[in-house]
Amino acid sequence: MKTPADHSIDALGGTTAVSRLTLAPLSTVHSWRKKGIPRSRLAHLRLAAKEAGIPLPPESENQQEAA
Repeated sequence: MKTPADHSIDALGGTTAVSRLTLAPLSTVHSWRKKGIPRSRLAHLRLAAKEAGIPLPPESENQQEAA
């Protein structure tokens, strides 16, 4: 089953595309699929998605769980 982070990453072109967009290592973006997208990176992804006209799931569904 896909997580909200999976949907967001896939909507933006996949793990490699998001890695390039955020300048984050590929392994880091891959970990977001399971752990959630950190709030600081999510803001960047939302701006990129808005510019590209790509809808993303609501912010609260993507954020990392508090440790």
